[in-house]
Amino acid sequence: MLPERHWETEPLLRLVAGVCFVVAVGMLAASSLLPQAAAGTIEGKFYLLVTSSVVLHGGTLLLVAAFLRAHAVGWCDGFGIQRRTLARAVGFALAGVILALPVAGGLQWLASRGLAGLQRELVAHEITAVDVQPQTQQLVQTLKQTETLEQRIFFALVAIVFAPLVEEVGFRGILYAAIKQRGYPRLALWGTSLVFGLIHGNLATIVPLTFLGLVFVFLYERTGNLLAPILAHSLFNAANYFALVFQRELQQLLKLSP
Repeated sequence: MLPERHWETEPLLRLVAGVCFVVAVGMLAASSLLPQAAAGTIEGKFYLLVTSSVVLHGGTLLLVAAFLRAHAVGWCDGFGIQRRTLARAVGFALAGVILALPVAGGLQWLASRGLAGLQRELVAHEITAVDVQPQTQQLVQTLKQTETLEQRIFFALVAIVFAPLVEEVGFRGILYAAIKQRGYPRLALWGTSLVFGLIHGNLATIVPLTFLGLVFVFLYERTGNLLAPILAHSLFNAANYFALVFQRELQQLLKLSP
């Protein structure tokens, strides 16, 4: 059961417009301030990530604070974050991640295989203008290339703390709730989950991330506490983060096992 809070249309539209503006400013600032000599290097990619993340996540949180202030409500009351439902939220988050992680991994594997097969068919028919070959997200590519502890700590903060917080507040806490409150529960469920999958910009992850979006909605609905999807999202990202960071070690360990 969601918190009984009605999000007004005018503040909601201001929030959406503000987020679009913040995204544009972040991209412009990151590209324009990057030294020419650093373009294409790991330092340059890390600089772009730092700049865009600070602008996007920081700006969005400020906009959400203004949105809540327009409704005269605090963060905890607005998103059902209460001590009495804390244990329930944590329990559902842990169970959700344990059950959803292998399913999401399987869906991504199937999507990658399907896209690779489609790309081979396109090449066989000499259709080269369309490229559906599975691509690795820029964030993941940059993470794989990082070597310093400071860079990896920043990546961890972005992936495990700020991204889950901002995305769950935006997608589940505000957008999903606002659409459902206006009498469109199915559009709220499927629409916000699909957009959540699309914004990550990777064909191979659209289906698994849409599935995760559905799971996060379920967690929010069952607990009424936004902390449940935030924690589940954070744990999911943490599992993927550490799998990428220690990929070489894991591969060596698997080779040594009988």
